[in-house]
Amino acid sequence: MQTKNNAIQKCGQSGLLALLILFGGLFVPQEAHADFKFCNQTSYVLRSALAYDDGGMQAQGWQTLLPGKCISVLKGDLSEDTYYTYAESVSGHTGGIKYFEGDEPFCLSDDDEFIISERTECSDQGLRQGNFIRVDVDNDKEWVATFTEPAKFNTNKAEIAGVQRLLADIGFDPGRIDGELGRKTRNAIASFKRSYDLKASGLVTDELVSALADAANAEAEERGFKFCNQTGQNVWAAIGYQKKRTWFSKGWWMVSPGACAKVIKDALTEQAYYIHALLDDPDGEVVIAQGDTQLCTAEVKFDIKGREDCDLHGYASTGFQKVDTKGAKSWTSLFTVN
Repeated sequence: MQTKNNAIQKCGQSGLLALLILFGGLFVPQEAHADFKFCNQTSYVLRSALAYDDGGMQAQGWQTLLPGKCISVLKGDLSEDTYYTYAESVSGHTGGIKYFEGDEPFCLSDDDEFIISERTECSDQGLRQGNFIRVDVDNDKEWVATFTEPAKFNTNKAEIAGVQRLLADIGFDPGRIDGELGRKTRNAIASFKRSYDLKASGLVTDELVSALADAANAEAEERGFKFCNQTGQNVWAAIGYQKKRTWFSKGWWMVSPGACAKVIKDALTEQAYYIHALLDDPDGEVVIAQGDTQLCTAEVKFDIKGREDCDLHGYASTGFQKVDTKGAKSWTSLFTVN
């Protein structure tokens, strides 16, 4: 994403910070209503947030952005010089979460709606941090922030590409995700409509995109690995697994009391996973999940490949507890205190 002053936004995949993609979009002032608008020219359904300082800094969200659509996220003439934008792909999409972000930290909530006035110490409040992109509006009274991806779809192609991606996410093969309404995509749309008892009239409609998004999100709830916290304190947790003889370990997720965190969002592919968890007790951290399998961990957020010579790479060797999923596509580990 680019602004008038050529600030660059980053798009990355969850846990793969080395694979951040740089791309260009454009913030374009509009002549119509004097609002701050978000437009989605990606093939993903996004959830977005806006932050600004009107005498007290605040971030607010989530606004859902369907592919090829625009929405007003702030009504009326703009009164501030600087705003901050953020977006991420919804959990209904398979593969890692795509982040449309910058380097300005704000706290985020995973509630459907939130307004947050804090920018720091997010985890202490049961929140997570998102990195927003700064937008200087140059005294304009209206602004449009357009989220793009490397394919650089226009509005129409973004909508079709979004339909294609959602079809693929729920098992209807549309062919390439290219924004073109070819025969394979048409056949996949027809199959989806028959399966979900939708009207055959119209090919790509708002009703179709919404139905696809609902179906993808519903299926996402039935797959993946969750941590759920049934203690009275915050829990910090990590997960590990072996895939094709290579070990991986990822953390930390802060799970607040009564909450859950999905740490693997796609269908599980391994028989066994490994967990380590710490209770954030007022008297100090208490280990509540550990075992004999040694994996590498770091003090801060980490995504580590391999488990050999942890100390030589600046990591700690930590004992993880084995969880046998019995081949299930989804699993929930509950953290409790006896």
